[in-house]
Amino acid sequence: MKMDFSFAFILVLFFTINALVAAATAQEKNLAEIYRTGKVRFVPEVTITDESMAGKAFFSSLVDIALDEQGNLYACDTKESNIKKFGATGSFLGTIGRPGQGPGEFQGPWEVEWSKGGLYVLEMGNMRISILDGNDNFAKSVRVDMSGGIWGKMQALPDGRFLVQKEKVNREDLNAPQEMFIDLYSADFEFIKTIYRHEIRKDKYITEPLNINVPQPFVASVSWQVSPAGKVIIGYSGKYEFEMHDPDKGKISSFSHSYKPVEVTAKDKEFHFESMVTTESRTGGVGTQKRGAPDWIVRNTEFPRYKPAYYNIKVDAEGNIWVQPYDLIADKAESRMDVFDSAGRFLSSVMIVDGTFPNKMAPLPKGFWTAKRNEDGLWTIVKYRITE
Repeated sequence: MKMDFSFAFILVLFFTINALVAAATAQEKNLAEIYRTGKVRFVPEVTITDESMAGKAFFSSLVDIALDEQGNLYACDTKESNIKKFGATGSFLGTIGRPGQGPGEFQGPWEVEWSKGGLYVLEMGNMRISILDGNDNFAKSVRVDMSGGIWGKMQALPDGRFLVQKEKVNREDLNAPQEMFIDLYSADFEFIKTIYRHEIRKDKYITEPLNINVPQPFVASVSWQVSPAGKVIIGYSGKYEFEMHDPDKGKISSFSHSYKPVEVTAKDKEFHFESMVTTESRTGGVGTQKRGAPDWIVRNTEFPRYKPAYYNIKVDAEGNIWVQPYDLIADKAESRMDVFDSAGRFLSSVMIVDGTFPNKMAPLPKGFWTAKRNEDGLWTIVKYRITE
């Protein structure tokens, strides 16, 4: 039977179009669809090292990163007291600021955020927030009041306001629980209100042989992130539960997930003490560092029976929520995450193939930037693409 040429051409065209449509659809998969497969790859696309800055600067201690609307990356180096700026492709654009207390100078920068055309730098050393304009020039500074609690993490909301995490100690009873709370501020850093608070027990205060707080391991704490839509996802890791807040309306929903509690082992305790470095002072001389915990720290450290439900959360560029849990694969926790959609619906428990859960993260469409140490212990900044 002889096929009509025009019909054969139409048939080939039909299948070709279908193949192209299928290929385009596969390429356009959103992140939620990728997570539902149960495996993702973090594919490195750009890596920034000291060599990338060609001797003009180097990384000492990266504590935070941020992105502007053009995709420029700002890396906060607290030890160098400056901000290193890179283009969207990783090219080094220069260093912002220098150590000091004057305009355009930084002392112990700890958090950096881009919001509404300006760069906001929280300086713990100068107890202020320095605000730079879109050309990286100093615009003004705002004093930070630590009397109501020690400032920590800060994040910008899409409308230009800010959220600040604080930790407050009970000065009347130093052995009482500490309090973690999240405050809402205006774009000019005028206090508006507290949107969340929770007690934590991260430190034990002692008076002998020193007046000092001894950090307590594996304590439940508060984790939170701002979504691209401006919602605030807040969790207290004593349970696998999260609340979703509107900064103005308050709590609007919540979600939870089942988990298997992970016991604190003898190996965990041994590693906790062995990883400590303490300084022994010498009379009239410089102190010497010693690895391992002294007896007075060992005596005043209390381990819970179980680890918290999780110890990190992030939100990607599409609003999906990443949770880094302790359970199931506790010895490989950095390579596994639970993922929820922007409404808190569970998507999947996801294995990260050839990658780890990022500690510091600036989301991108289909990926993210992160700052981390390499196998030699040196700081690098890497841009990853998220794929199946």
